[in-house]
Amino acid sequence: MDTTRHLNMTTPEITMETQENGPESFEGARAAIDQARTDVSKAIGHVPEIAGGARNRAGQVAERLPGAFDRVQSGAGSTMTRLQTMPDSALRLLAAASLGLGAGLRLAGAPRLVTLAGFAPASVLGFAIMSRPRRSHLASHPTLP
Repeated sequence: MDTTRHLNMTTPEITMETQENGPESFEGARAAIDQARTDVSKAIGHVPEIAGGARNRAGQVAERLPGAFDRVQSGAGSTMTRLQTMPDSALRLLAAASLGLGAGLRLAGAPRLVTLAGFAPASVLGFAIMSRPRRSHLASHPTLP
């Protein structure tokens, strides 16, 4: 009675089975091992091709990144300028609504990231209010009647 080892490619286990076939079972195991080696060699042969493709994609992303960053920066600047030109009452109302939304999400048990997204507009609006250029009044001192 000979014992042969079978390699299972789906799990990292080697199982032992007994067979009555003697040298024929040894040849079958040898053929399975040779096939596994061939398959691994083919897979390793594809690694440089995959790595080259990843390198090319990374280069394309790196080329586009500065332009995307500039577009985001100019969009944020124009949004901040528009917010700063809005009346105080509208900014306060929007900020209060955002705070209410965030608080409601928190009380409802929403995930923290969703709650943070609810509070985010309030922080942007608060920054717009605080970074607004000072308005100069026509009369620096009130006049008495």
